Amino acid sequence: MTALAALGWTPVLAQAFRDLGASGLIPARLAVEHRRGYDALCEMKGGLRSVAAVLPGRLRRDLAAQGESLAVGDWVALRPADKGLHPIAALLPRRSAFVRKTAGDRAVRQIVAANLDKIFIAMAVSEDFNPRRLERYLTACANADVAPILLLTKADLADDLDVRLTAVRAVAPELPCVPLSLISGAGIAEVRALIGPGESLALVGSSGVGKSSLANALLGEAKLSVGATSDQGKGRHTTTRRELLPLPGGGVLIDTPGMREFHLWEAEVSEGFPDIEALATDCRFRDCRHQSEPECAVRAAVTLGALDPARLAAFHKLREEQDQAEKLRRERGSKS
Repeated sequence: MTALAALGWTPVLAQAFRDLGASGLIPARLAVEHRRGYDALCEMKGGLRSVAAVLPGRLRRDLAAQGESLAVGDWVALRPADKGLHPIAALLPRRSAFVRKTAGDRAVRQIVAANLDKIFIAMAVSEDFNPRRLERYLTACANADVAPILLLTKADLADDLDVRLTAVRAVAPELPCVPLSLISGAGIAEVRALIGPGESLALVGSSGVGKSSLANALLGEAKLSVGATSDQGKGRHTTTRRELLPLPGGGVLIDTPGMREFHLWEAEVSEGFPDIEALATDCRFRDCRHQSEPECAVRAAVTLGALDPARLAAFHKLREEQDQAEKLRRERGSKS
């Protein structure tokens, strides 16, 4: 496997890059975003090399006019420079982008990571466990067309692991789920087996659930700093930036800071609730919102005990958030 292929380079990207390569540019993948530039990984002299890259003002403005910005995981075309910064000449087509709305009342889109195959959702079995937050992550994964995998961290602290697994199955029966203990090492080999050669994965979740410790275990070295953990298993937030990390044997892992909140951005909420979507096909009205409409099959399922009312309430809450975010986007657009 070539150095670029190990980073996730594909024949589709090679085709998109053909004309750019003919003009002397080189392909690279953004690994870290800094205030004034990026660290980018590229193939030079037959091996992988990290170089400093900068986004010229003209390209920045062109991307902003399209509502776009660069993100960790993006593939770009660099203009070679003997010394100093390598200017970014173009953004290559993305195959996926895991997106959220930033916290707060402003409608601002944030790309958590780009060009992903899978997302590891890390959730500790203790206080962090939250099926409603899991629904948000799964909805974002479905809209990004990226395969989710749930990692239940700190499983060694759980006296009721079976209860947690049952709650997960109630939300997503087919979701791959791996209980982990970074103390005993249980589950690490299973996680490694889920990473294919050249695949790109992001690791997301709350602060203190063990994301950096897991990343170090997968890397085989203590590359990322890890905060102290209390006897109750509550860790301290240490990751402050998104960083793309090449994995032994090929593939990359994008480590991300802990997210206190996770709000959807222009998402189709029904994508994350396939059970409700399936029930809705029997509603009397095709545009039924499952609130007060007559002959609503979704509300009937709740009445019959076939659908958890908390799940329907979560569906409505996410839809309400999406409607509010859309209103903010329209207001911002009208003022610009």
